[in-house]
Amino acid sequence: MIDSPIFFVVLTYLPATLGFLGCIKPKIVFPVAILTLLGISGISIRAILSGFETSYKLMWTGGIEFTFDQNTFPLLFGASLSLLIVLSLYRDKLSHYFYQICLVLLTALTVSFSAQDLISIYIALELTGFCAFILIADRNDNKSLFHSFQYLIGGGLAMLIYLIGVVQGFQFSGTFLISDLSTATTPALCLIVAGLLTKAGIFICGLWVPNIYSHANRQTAAILSGCVTCAGVAPIARLSESMEPIGNSMVVIGVLSAIIAALYAVFERDDGRALGWSSVSQLGLAILSPSYACVYAMQHGLCKTLLFSTLSSPNENDNKKHFEQESPTNVPEWLLVAIFVIASLSIMGLPFTSGFITKTWLKGDIPLEASLITSTSTLLTATVYARLIWTRVTLYRRNLTIQRQSQASKNSRINPQTIILLLSGISIITFSMSYPGAYYYENIQSSLTAIVLASFLYTSVAGLQTENFVKPVTKTLDLVGAPFVVAALLLANLFYFKI
Repeated sequence: MIDSPIFFVVLTYLPATLGFLGCIKPKIVFPVAILTLLGISGISIRAILSGFETSYKLMWTGGIEFTFDQNTFPLLFGASLSLLIVLSLYRDKLSHYFYQICLVLLTALTVSFSAQDLISIYIALELTGFCAFILIADRNDNKSLFHSFQYLIGGGLAMLIYLIGVVQGFQFSGTFLISDLSTATTPALCLIVAGLLTKAGIFICGLWVPNIYSHANRQTAAILSGCVTCAGVAPIARLSESMEPIGNSMVVIGVLSAIIAALYAVFERDDGRALGWSSVSQLGLAILSPSYACVYAMQHGLCKTLLFSTLSSPNENDNKKHFEQESPTNVPEWLLVAIFVIASLSIMGLPFTSGFITKTWLKGDIPLEASLITSTSTLLTATVYARLIWTRVTLYRRNLTIQRQSQASKNSRINPQTIILLLSGISIITFSMSYPGAYYYENIQSSLTAIVLASFLYTSVAGLQTENFVKPVTKTLDLVGAPFVVAALLLANLFYFKI
């Protein structure tokens, strides 16, 4: 690996530069984007395996600093691989503008993953929000435009709150570095954390996530879930590592986010919204452990990218025309179903999947009382994905004859999209072999027990998934959950934020 400023400049700013050059030569944007993503993912995985770390200081000492370490590279690998999967699967359906925005987005994400100062994080998150706004509006209908503006305004307000906290923190510390925030006031830290939680879509700040995922097109939802929501995870993890009070508060916030969002997902019948609530829940679990937050977010992001990319037919609230236009082409349906099932089982924590390894690491690093509570979240999450798997497989079996007659000839061929999906599924299983120490009796037993209980739980409540039952429940959660979440935040601040 190259330990010089050239490495930093190339890794960070080359994608955005190539994206802007695409305005001159639009036809070369796709191969350039694919090669760039392959190169960055290769560099990232090599850095992870070799333990490579480096840092760069710009402007002045204690002012602007970037660090590429074992928190940065997993997120960078996950983001580049997620973008590579989406761009490859939807090659025939995307314009060159979409590739350009994705390259600019990768630069913004790289800065947010590696920045050690609050100003660079602010710029990166604002650029990330602008790219997400354009991607959400890509469907070009009234609902997507409304939600894109909703995301832009909400993100802008969140960053305003964040910036106020940064200014207050600078008045007491004299620098913008995260490591020097220990002298900042409690209100300043609360404002900074609130802005980051909103960007990451965690806790009450993540209430916007399900609507966005439900109304965005499939490729955009895959990018948002796989990349954008991870932008705030690295700064939160760095803050938690630097200051113990923030880390303690994140335990409370993470537990409540995991439980409440998983409960919403259980009673959600729209698949896109259910996956959105699941993202809120899983990112809540991620921030429980500063040491493994980035690795957990990376694993979750890759699985969510595959889930949204291989999602089945539209639900009641989906536009069937849009869905057919947004579905991957030249890919066998059985492969889409298989990848959907593998990614779902990984998030459930099935042994011999990547999710089993990351959940094992997470459980070993969080307090015992938090681990006991998160078991409930794990069970609820497994119930959600048991339903999604059952729905996906049932629909495939129902339409199998039609698909064979209409698509057998074009789907029987080996093509780049098929290869990408096969390698993605293999990578989920291969990653599970990276830590053989996780495979002892207690871990395997708890994982399998949760999945079996979740299957029985889904079977027992499947008859309750009706309009007359779901609506009253969700309305009750909306009325009761919001004040409860606010009260929990206040209690977390009261008991843990003692600076």
